[in-house]
Amino acid sequence: IAAAVGGTLVGPDVAVAGAAIDSRLVRSGQLFVAVVAERDGHDFVAAAAASGAVAALTSRPVEAAVTSIVVPDTVAALSRLGALARQRLSGPVVGITGSVGKTSTKDLAATVLGERHVVAASEKSFNNELGVPLTLLNAGADTEVAVVEMGSRGVGHVAWLCEIVEPTIAVVTAVDLVHTELMGDLDTVARAKGELVEALPSSGVAVLNGADERVAAMAGRTSAWSVRYGVDHGDAVATDVEVGPDLRARFRLESAWGSAEVHLGVRGLHQVDNALAAAAVALVCEMPVDEVAAGLEL
Repeated sequence: IAAAVGGTLVGPDVAVAGAAIDSRLVRSGQLFVAVVAERDGHDFVAAAAASGAVAALTSRPVEAAVTSIVVPDTVAALSRLGALARQRLSGPVVGITGSVGKTSTKDLAATVLGERHVVAASEKSFNNELGVPLTLLNAGADTEVAVVEMGSRGVGHVAWLCEIVEPTIAVVTAVDLVHTELMGDLDTVARAKGELVEALPSSGVAVLNGADERVAAMAGRTSAWSVRYGVDHGDAVATDVEVGPDLRARFRLESAWGSAEVHLGVRGLHQVDNALAAAAVALVCEMPVDEVAAGLEL
């Protein structure tokens, strides 16, 4: 780790398994990353060690009974470690962004893919320069598919995250009037979100909300295969949609890979589009449509 981030090793060499930035959430054997923000993570290195951290990534020496790696900038070093961890993953890496729906889509995709694969996914809505590398660092050695939520604070931010993630599947849920205080207008939001699609290799897949014209237009920003959901005649479509008294939607999933009846486990009509996005991801990962439907019901 010290070699990868250009840091100085202080203390005995140890083996680490994963990383954390919150001393209250440290698991045994992890690396604690001391982030300086509203609170200074260096003040919690000892607490992290008491919780099981075997090493700490710091920007100054600390007085704690734990090995440390001292670097100029812990957040930059965390990003480099995330990129290093990404190289250990040989299966699909799914990047998900959008103005709305990305966390629900991430959760649904991880659940559905988990019917057949060992999945590592972003926790909660950890989708920034801290959460993205942590997701990759905490992916186990047996991970078969990674699902990474990616937020954006402006043009260039998703592109930078993609340098860490190197997505093979990109999902864009929507372009909406969210964070326009940072990006100005819908076209700028679309430009920022579309950076995920632009990062795909030609062998990748763009999963796009065809009902959103700005998202659908992103197919022209990549040489990768584009799959549309959420519109008539798309590659993943919901027909005969009904919402029951429990607010769980029922519909027929019609796709290029087959059809199945779905009774969503999550509540709300808005979850239908999120479910279609998740289904499209699983289907391009060659999961049978009946397994996809079963996963959506969990």
